[in-house]
Amino acid sequence: MNRIVLAAALCLAASAAVAADTAPIAPPKCGQEPKTPGSTMRNEDMVMKRFNEAVKTYGDCMKAYIADRQADMKANQAAANGAIADYNAVIKRLNEEAKEE
Repeated sequence: MNRIVLAAALCLAASAAVAADTAPIAPPKCGQEPKTPGSTMRNEDMVMKRFNEAVKTYGDCMKAYIADRQADMKANQAAANGAIADYNAVIKRLNEEAKEE
């Protein structure tokens, strides 16, 4: 039984140490949000062309940022699932060993 408590304490200490080392997540660096041209400027083709390009550039940047964050989340989830499987295997082994004694 002491082994189980020790194993659980070690797992908690290790996860706390990892959490303390986690770097903050940087916000997106997509520049300023596009500003809608005033009503009189919306009739100008060049103004609207620049506005539409700015919206596309901003949108592409944000979509790339989101895709990167989602990939990071997926990798983190896989790592967490691996740690859970390892932990469960260790606890199962410890419990089986304790039964044999």
